[in-house]
Amino acid sequence: MADAYTAQDTLQITDFQGSFTLSDFAEGTVAELAANNELATVTTGYNGNGLGAHNEPGRQRVLTLRLVKASEDDKRLNETFELWKKRDMRFKPIKCNFTKNVAHSDGNVTHDTIECYFGLPTGVPAVSTDTTGNVEQVVSIYTFTFADYKRII
Repeated sequence: MADAYTAQDTLQITDFQGSFTLSDFAEGTVAELAANNELATVTTGYNGNGLGAHNEPGRQRVLTLRLVKASEDDKRLNETFELWKKRDMRFKPIKCNFTKNVAHSDGNVTHDTIECYFGLPTGVPAVSTDTTGNVEQVVSIYTFTFADYKRII
């Protein structure tokens, strides 16, 4: 399961320098927020009896973010990545807010927001070396994993 975000949505990050709204997006889906683990496990036993348990890693969310290479957003996230990599004391886990504005037939708009907490870079920013027409060559791709999240409607 994953939520997809485009340039029409609002993506805000809070890092060691404070809060900022992303604006230097690549084409198409610019962010994908995936739930890679189940929230619970259920086992069915004899006679249909069930046993269930919370699966705390199910609270994690994995963010894949696509930004224009060398843009201001790319530079700022790269600085965060470098602080993490160097174990710099200034590093602070990031917090993200992803807001989708959902329009209804009655004219109302609902803000569907997912807040993610304690985000750490879990992948090296992707680099593309294809210069023969691949549009991904001008895109930096970041991966962060968050310890917890909350949905606000």
